[in-house]
Amino acid sequence: MSPAESVPCRAGPATIGRRVATSLRWMSPPTHSIQFWVVQAGVVGVAIIHEFLLDDRHDELPFGYPTSLTVSLLLVPIIYAALNFGVRGSVATGVWATALMVPDILEFHSNNRRQAWIEASILIVVNAVAVVVGQRVERERQARRRAEHALHASERAEFRYRTLFDGQHAPILVVNDAGRIVETNNAALTLFGRQAGSAITAVLPAEALAQQPAEQAPVEIRERSGVSRWFLPSVRTLPLAEGGLLTQIVLTDVTSERRREEEQRAYAAKLMHVQEEERRWLARELHDDPLQALTYLARSLRGLSQDQEPTATLAADLARSGDLAEQTAHTLREIIRGLRPPILDDLGLLPALHHLATEVRERSGLQVDVVVHGSSTRLAPETELALFRVTQEALTNTAHHAKAHRAVVTLDFRSPLTLTVHDDGIGVASPRSVRARGRGMGIPGMRERLTHIGGSLTITAGPAGGTLVTAMLPNHGHPAP
Repeated sequence: MSPAESVPCRAGPATIGRRVATSLRWMSPPTHSIQFWVVQAGVVGVAIIHEFLLDDRHDELPFGYPTSLTVSLLLVPIIYAALNFGVRGSVATGVWATALMVPDILEFHSNNRRQAWIEASILIVVNAVAVVVGQRVERERQARRRAEHALHASERAEFRYRTLFDGQHAPILVVNDAGRIVETNNAALTLFGRQAGSAITAVLPAEALAQQPAEQAPVEIRERSGVSRWFLPSVRTLPLAEGGLLTQIVLTDVTSERRREEEQRAYAAKLMHVQEEERRWLARELHDDPLQALTYLARSLRGLSQDQEPTATLAADLARSGDLAEQTAHTLREIIRGLRPPILDDLGLLPALHHLATEVRERSGLQVDVVVHGSSTRLAPETELALFRVTQEALTNTAHHAKAHRAVVTLDFRSPLTLTVHDDGIGVASPRSVRARGRGMGIPGMRERLTHIGGSLTITAGPAGGTLVTAMLPNHGHPAP
């Protein structure tokens, strides 16, 4: 224990004076009240009856009761003062009664000690009753005042809560343990109408309420006017003091953000469509004119070097020119296939994937296998193109960055349609590394393509190492005619 703690704290004279003044104010009788003076008049009346009337009858009242018993009548005004003014009124009344009765005891009963002791004892009891009853009433009054203050504070808090609750622009629903709506604010009332007592699933889908906070997705809600709006639900559980739980659901309006996102997606989809059309046109133009001309030129040069009898130098030049023309034609064919593989439009996704696997194997040495589950069928053109581009980008990333020896492309036609590309390379350490690598490797474009056709893309570490790229579509889209 420190010295400061061991030395008792002594109050100074000023502190003691303030405490005494506070006590005196607390004990001061309520002299401002007329009712208090009426009670004191009643005490005077009891004293007059006792001293000037009943003392003439000496020791007895009618029926043999002693005159000292009249002192007990002082209990009536004292208790009345206690009930109306608390301990201040009862103690003041008791002191006033004692001041009036003491002269009687000292003067009229000086020769009758027995009577004097009886009346003094009654006065002691009366004053004790004044203190006890007054304190009891005072505690009850204080408890009542505290309860009233607490009630007023609760009412003020309820008013502030109700003002904030109803003034919120976001719709708020309060749901009990049984899944019933017990309270709504004005915004929710405008959006849903009066729904008190209804099941929460009648206005919000159950899956939206079961989502984790990090996975919350906007929910489409149709107003009573028929206009659709998008809201992001925020669910919070509130335990009650008496037991049970309440659930507060706050709906944040994200309609503007949703429409802006849809516009961006539509713009991106239009941009990709234009890009693919440009690629298709460029591939066709390159195939129809420059490639055919290069092929013809290569054959002509090869024929000139073989059919005539030029000089050795001219023959060598013709041979080199023919080889260069053939190499340029081969490169041009590769560019055309990269722009828009004709096999995808002519034969479909599965032959295009086999052809892509062969090209990657010949170009980079990466062993690529294609595995099919389910019954192979032609899909909608945009679906086949999106899955082909995802596979093309994933295999390009694997060949350039994964340090892999083998990759497996799995196409599952069963619902949901799933395409996976799994390699045995160095893998990914975390989603952050995927995002960092994806800035220069077309991963956002892959994801955007799939989002446009209602699919999703995930890139994770494979179960046995390496990288696993998964493209999933809930439905196959419209099959190709």
